[in-house]
Amino acid sequence: MKDELIAKLDMFSAVKTYLQVTTNKALWFNLAPTIFTTLEGQFETAAGNLGAFGDSQSALITGVTDQQNAAEKALEDAAHPLGRALRLLFIAQNNLEAAAPWDLSLSDWRKMQETALLNRAKALHTALLPHTTGTPPAGEPYGIIAAATTALNTKIAAYENVIGAPASARSTRKAKTADLRPRFRAVDVLLEGMDDLIIQITGTEEKDLFVDGYFNARRIGGGSSDGGEEAEGGENGGGGTAPPPNNLPPG
Repeated sequence: MKDELIAKLDMFSAVKTYLQVTTNKALWFNLAPTIFTTLEGQFETAAGNLGAFGDSQSALITGVTDQQNAAEKALEDAAHPLGRALRLLFIAQNNLEAAAPWDLSLSDWRKMQETALLNRAKALHTALLPHTTGTPPAGEPYGIIAAATTALNTKIAAYENVIGAPASARSTRKAKTADLRPRFRAVDVLLEGMDDLIIQITGTEEKDLFVDGYFNARRIGGGSSDGGEEAEGGENGGGGTAPPPNNLPPG
């Protein structure tokens, strides 16, 4: 989720928290103008749903990335010892040219990028196979056996399967981000209605401070979900310059 939207969620949370402070709630809940109470309830529900939707968006790509990292490590850990074993076998056969490509440390395997790692692991699997057959298999003394190459091939397939997943997740995430903006706007509309109503709560210093504190909370993270504009409304022009009252929760 983009920073501007995260900041807006923080502002929504600040407003909800401020309005639910016991001494603040006593100034507006089920009191005139009563439509404010209705809008506040709708705002809390919509903002809560929006937060959950945003969390699912972030979890999507994080989960896919974790899966790829696990498959990548499993492939590297399997390929490294088999590559070293194949190198030793080729050296024993006095085939230094064939041995050279497999003179790789575990760090060398770790540094390979996605496609390079996949292609090198596939090449290793292909190079190992001829040494797992025969009586006895030439690779057996080196640990190059059918079970090991089968396990390597399984890890290759698993890694290949997840390589494209982050791109797919990013595409899905982009679509979700596009869906987020109208959801944010819907919450903004509720808040704008509350802005227009809360200015009727006046007449005492306590009420005036409460309204000022509300608009201070509204300023957190900026204005609309498009970013940049401050909340409008209130006798202080969307918060004015009044300091937050003592019961305003910390931002």
